[in-house]
Amino acid sequence: MKKGLKWGVFSLSQYPDQSFRVEGLESDMKLFELAEALGYDTAWVAEHLFSTYGIVTSTQVIAAAVAQRIKRMRIGTAVVVVPFNHPLRTAADFALVDCLSRGRLNFGIGRAYQPHEFVGLGVPMDQSREMFDEGVDLILRAWGEGKVTFDGTYWKVPEPIDVLPKPVQLPHPPIYQASISTESFANAAKHGWSVQLAAPFTYRTYREEWIPRLGDELRRYEKALVAHGHDPSKLERMILLPFYCDTDGARARETMRGPVEWFYEKVASHQQTSAGGVVRGYETTMTEGRKAREMGYLAFDKLIEHGACIAGDPQECIDRLKRLKEELGITEFVLWSNMGGMPPVRAENSIRLAWEQVAPFV
Repeated sequence: MKKGLKWGVFSLSQYPDQSFRVEGLESDMKLFELAEALGYDTAWVAEHLFSTYGIVTSTQVIAAAVAQRIKRMRIGTAVVVVPFNHPLRTAADFALVDCLSRGRLNFGIGRAYQPHEFVGLGVPMDQSREMFDEGVDLILRAWGEGKVTFDGTYWKVPEPIDVLPKPVQLPHPPIYQASISTESFANAAKHGWSVQLAAPFTYRTYREEWIPRLGDELRRYEKALVAHGHDPSKLERMILLPFYCDTDGARARETMRGPVEWFYEKVASHQQTSAGGVVRGYETTMTEGRKAREMGYLAFDKLIEHGACIAGDPQECIDRLKRLKEELGITEFVLWSNMGGMPPVRAENSIRLAWEQVAPFV
């Protein structure tokens, strides 16, 4: 395995059959424990609301649980949805997670993209970018030394308050911004943050051009980092990939077909507003995502063809990952094998085979 390249595993806790939810959450923990025993670097978790798309409603809760089950791997959030909680609560909760994990938190942040979640919480989706910017500013201030006041549009802290505990990692845990749009890459570069890339969502936006378009964004991101005085070599480019490895490539694809199709059907249905319109700040992803579905690009075979989902034998997986590494400068591959109700034993077999017969050759 080449020095410096990191490997992670991801779970969105997707259980189409909700009678399996208790056993499913335990299977997620066992998957992370197996990944740690094998040698993976990071366990990544996420949050969603009001759907079997993902039943983890709070990344701080699941991250705290994971921190007690694994002792070496870092714990990453992909992502914490900043507009959905008071920033001081977010700052305090994740500082606590950093303490519980003894400084192993990677703090991935985003602004969410599913209209029904905003409706359910009564949060204005068309103001999510402004809320994200303001919320992160307050979180970072709360993690600093001393007391904080804040006079924002969405949150106000009129009296000085000391947010405790403080994180173990100083000045704060590494920050990753979920990035698809040009605006998100520019914001990450301005602040000197790492970026979280996700094949499913960039592909839905740019279809067969998703890799070269992502490459263009990353080149602009790197130039902007330098312009803002940040060292690109100190930051990470992680990418989340639907991934399944089997000794038989055809069997791998057939195993992954159902879970992937279930996932994309959920994504497509959840990114529509009740009125069918497009929300300000989400014009490109919503419009292009709809086109991708209507044009047939979300069909499993198309996803495989264009590398947005990797399913094959070890050599096929190696070839796909090498291309992404070379074209995008990826520093961490995050493998998602247990999506859409995948049986736990199959997800475990996939990450084991990937570690033994793929990772050393990428």
